[in-house]
Amino acid sequence: MNINWDNIEQLEDYFITYILYKESKTVSQISKIRNLSISEVNDQLIKAKLEIKSMLKDKLEASKDILDKFLELDKSRRLEFMEGLHAERMVDFKRKIYRRILTEKNAEDLMILIWATGELKDDRFLNLLHPLTGHRHSDVRRITYSALRKIESPKSRDYLQRGLYDTNAQTRQYCAKALAKIGNKNSLKMLIQLKNKKQFEKDYVLRAYNEAIDTLEKADK
Repeated sequence: MNINWDNIEQLEDYFITYILYKESKTVSQISKIRNLSISEVNDQLIKAKLEIKSMLKDKLEASKDILDKFLELDKSRRLEFMEGLHAERMVDFKRKIYRRILTEKNAEDLMILIWATGELKDDRFLNLLHPLTGHRHSDVRRITYSALRKIESPKSRDYLQRGLYDTNAQTRQYCAKALAKIGNKNSLKMLIQLKNKKQFEKDYVLRAYNEAIDTLEKADK
């Protein structure tokens, strides 16, 4: 809606008061021009400003990309959002995530996008995720390894083995858990060595090592 004199026939009465206000008329002057009390003028200005704010918000929401809206949701609503996508929209959504990961500079948004690839469990994202295991931001690396763990592709084995030496303890835990499912004899050897050498390792990481070792040893029998 265009709020100006040219559109006056379509405007609510309180917008006329607002136009006068925008033309730098004082409340007192508007009161005299419109033959309204000071309180009526103030009430109309408040109503006009609130409606304009609402219209701008609606316009912004309408202009937002599906991915921008997705990034604003909390975790549970993001899951609901993805579960509610039909096949055609899902294809478009995955394409948008793929392109956005390539250009996203904000670490928080990037982590949400990476998290989404893990929930989608689509190994076509691997060529994006594998390089991100070397990201300078430890939380980006952590979320990346978490996504690789959920995708469960043998193509990620070398990266997950490398992640066992990451400075972030939770990342080491994720990698051990992932290797319990897609590891091989070399993975088992590395886990045993780390278990024996890591005297000051976090308890939850050591548990992940032991569980992965146990699983891989049983699979090798």
